[in-house]
Amino acid sequence: MSNPEEQPTPALFEHANRVYEEMLKRSHKENDEVLGTVDIYEGHLTRLFSELGIANPYYTKIKHALEGQGCIVQIRRGGGAALSKWQLCFPPDEETFRTVAERKRNSSGRLGVVEQRVKDLTRMVNELTDRIEMLEKVR
Repeated sequence: MSNPEEQPTPALFEHANRVYEEMLKRSHKENDEVLGTVDIYEGHLTRLFSELGIANPYYTKIKHALEGQGCIVQIRRGGGAALSKWQLCFPPDEETFRTVAERKRNSSGRLGVVEQRVKDLTRMVNELTDRIEMLEKVR
């Protein structure tokens, strides 16, 4: 590392990136009334992890990291023979990944949970506002 402040890419981010890329490879396009054409992955996420050689204990952390960044949105929950359905929004970003991971480490107790929820909701509102503005420009 040339820069002493530069940190190595976390293995968890690498796994999340691999999972997203594989979901995208196996996805198909669907038309959404609001968003237009979107990428949709349908399948058993746990099986995908197994196929990629990623240990089951990482499943929740990676799924939460992808959801926390807004990379994936669950449309339908699967179970048994039923497949889960996920909208793929954008690939994970290492800097955002680090921010989300740090935020989770800093949240503790009831006040930390409430503060985190307010931050998450604020981020979601900002993202939705940006998407609405983008859609208005298209019209």
